[in-house]
Amino acid sequence: MPDSRKRLADVAFVLALMLYVLLGTASVPPHGDEYMHIALARDFFLLRDQGAAALAYAPPIEVDTLQHLRLLNGTLHKNAVGLLWALSGRSPESLPNIYAWAMPLEWNIANGNVPSQADLNLARWASAIFAALAVVPMFMLGWHLRLRALAYPAALLYALHPVILLNGRRAMQEGSLMFFSLFSLYWLVALIVAEHSATARGFMVRLPAWARYGGLGILIGLTVASKHTGVVVAGAALLGALSTGIVREAPLRPLLWVAFAGVVGTLTWFALSPHLWNAPLAALRTIWTARSELLSLQTADSALAHPDLGARLLAIVTQPFLSPPQYYESPSWAGALDEQIAAYQRSATNGWDWGVPIGVVLTGLALFGGLTILLEARRRNLIAWAILLWAGATVCMCLLMPVNWQRYYLPLILVAIVLAAEGLGRLLVRRGQSSSERGT
Repeated sequence: MPDSRKRLADVAFVLALMLYVLLGTASVPPHGDEYMHIALARDFFLLRDQGAAALAYAPPIEVDTLQHLRLLNGTLHKNAVGLLWALSGRSPESLPNIYAWAMPLEWNIANGNVPSQADLNLARWASAIFAALAVVPMFMLGWHLRLRALAYPAALLYALHPVILLNGRRAMQEGSLMFFSLFSLYWLVALIVAEHSATARGFMVRLPAWARYGGLGILIGLTVASKHTGVVVAGAALLGALSTGIVREAPLRPLLWVAFAGVVGTLTWFALSPHLWNAPLAALRTIWTARSELLSLQTADSALAHPDLGARLLAIVTQPFLSPPQYYESPSWAGALDEQIAAYQRSATNGWDWGVPIGVVLTGLALFGGLTILLEARRRNLIAWAILLWAGATVCMCLLMPVNWQRYYLPLILVAIVLAAEGLGRLLVRRGQSSSERGT
């Protein structure tokens, strides 16, 4: 097949997967946190109409108030929902109130805390579009590792993974977190290729160093602005840029450029966080305290709390491919969604329900792919080095996870997809020219 037809097939494949991600958005069973994130879209209108002063940090912070939730969550999703709300002609008064988890679903409906299905479907596009767009950087990450032999299975596993579809389509932060996490890693890999391969081509080669590292900084800043746990991806990306840079030259230049990327990332995140502008240090301390208190509460009240380190290790192995979708975490929702869950599972847009046997195969492929990446990294394959740092940082984060809440493991699932595709590509296709031979 001519190269032009191959590229056309690549584009068609990616677009088809993106369309599939979007198609099931309206049929996903709801989650109470969706209602909370939609309520947070008031910040968009406050910022638009009254300026940053309306969002200013002002203690004392009361639990489950708009200011409390503002500190606990990222900024991109709520503003995207607010923008969609405004573009559709809806007023801020039509937004739901904050969902009260201590009260039954029926009570929340009666008190205006649950949006209509039409409003919920509109808000979901703020996450689903990002989840669909993430097919592109997933495909490109696979391309840089093992060309089409990895790009195709990686993108396919992403777009058909039922857990990614469930959480990416919901009106929560996960869609933007996945997109900017993968985009940051793709940008890092493209940067490594541009700087260390004598035969590199593409847009990154034409960019000056300040644009390469500035772009990385903007992306990691957007990742952290999507959700606070994006800081793990940001740290892994910066460490990957630094460690691959000092392999080939004296450490001063890589250190300066990575510091520049870190500053740009911090400024990007801060610029998107107007609720921190008036008292950043005090607000950050409150965020840390509030986050710690929330995790302690989840651990104390949830039947899904990890009892020990062994349970956390088991979750790392089972969450990517061996666990069915977790539609809710709160036991108060048990039975409330049975009909919607059954209808969604019968639909053709709920992903690939591969079951335990194929899940075991995919888990084995991920472990094998991780081993091959480790061997490639030891041979100074710098792309493999960057992927290994990303995987290691994500696993370390999961080791600290106190509860077995599936959406908290989405960053691990992204890593596992890349590793499983690497394992499959390694078994099926032997490339004539390795990354190391191309200078990376």
